[in-house]
Amino acid sequence: MNRFEEDGDEPCEYQITAGNAGWRSQFRFAVHVLWSRAPEFRTLGGATMKRFSVLILLAAVSAMSAPSGVTGTNDNEGVKWHPGHYAFVQSSPLDESYLYKNFQGIEKCYEWRTLEPQKDHYDFSTIRSDLAFLCKHGKRLVIQIQTKAFAPGQNCCPDYIKGVYKTRWGSFNPMIWDERVNQRLMMLYQQLGKEFDQEPSLEAMVIPETAITGEVVTQSEVPYTVDIYTRSVEAGMQAMKDAFPHTVIIQYVNMPLESIQPLADYAKTHGIGFGGPDIYPYDSMLNNPQKGVYRLYPMLAGLVPLGAAVQPNDYSQKGAFRASPGAATVKEIYDFGRDKLRLNYIFWSIRKDYFEKVQVMMDEAAFPKDAAGGLNKTFPTSIAGKIKKE
Repeated sequence: MNRFEEDGDEPCEYQITAGNAGWRSQFRFAVHVLWSRAPEFRTLGGATMKRFSVLILLAAVSAMSAPSGVTGTNDNEGVKWHPGHYAFVQSSPLDESYLYKNFQGIEKCYEWRTLEPQKDHYDFSTIRSDLAFLCKHGKRLVIQIQTKAFAPGQNCCPDYIKGVYKTRWGSFNPMIWDERVNQRLMMLYQQLGKEFDQEPSLEAMVIPETAITGEVVTQSEVPYTVDIYTRSVEAGMQAMKDAFPHTVIIQYVNMPLESIQPLADYAKTHGIGFGGPDIYPYDSMLNNPQKGVYRLYPMLAGLVPLGAAVQPNDYSQKGAFRASPGAATVKEIYDFGRDKLRLNYIFWSIRKDYFEKVQVMMDEAAFPKDAAGGLNKTFPTSIAGKIKKE
């Protein structure tokens, strides 16, 4: 059974085992890492380069002839597509209290250090448990791989990762422009993809925001430029897509300003989703018609998956650091996400006294009652032919 999209399907009937990620995807990931991480191969001379090329060709032939792990489908079919509203629970343990009416499922953060407590030793037990729980109740999971931290002293990276920088908040974030760090993160993506890509209750994978929140040039022994950083983000986007060929991928993009357009172009070219950590209808920088990231969403609508989160602070302030006092209503947030950003997915924080207003809004007679809750259901053309229509 490989029908990932029809509302009438029972997701739990699809049995997935670890290692079903698909040989073609694994091959693409390996070549991407090798080629992007080892520039010396591109300067090899004559016979040596020919031998290297033959090895790549043989690996490709082997990959294309190998089974994908899904009966009756291949890497170009069956991308899961269930747009709509998801409750953003941060990293809370799941129970029946999170089974909200009018929501397709849950978005949840899983820290890198929890998923890989020791180098090359992975623990995905919480994801397995959450997927089984949501599958039992007919809901879906969106996974955010949390590598960035915001509380003083907090570090989401495993202890063996030494390439971290200190943020303005006193937390620690990974230096992904250090190829040693980024390669380890991409290895995590690969391991996750092997086990979970073809799990029908897994709707999407989210990569955290791109903002650099600290003075990194003086902290890094590896040279940092915006261009180098942008390329490292692109490498991660591609690695996640290669690891999860049957699952929607969304890269949150907000800063640096110089990275926004190149990352949007990369997403469009490679069929990777685009989005952001906040929905601020009145933020002056995000809405700047020349530089702000929100101007790019309508251009990408219908081409790539679009998704954005409503963080706890988004309910109670008009912008990130810049807006005038006051707050947008949940209806204004919804209207902005639907009409201006043309989102396929909204991930609503369950902040007390505010999330209840979201639920009241969705219960109103005038609120759209389709599965997507009025959001854009258009299948992205950048992955056309890879999505099974309802």
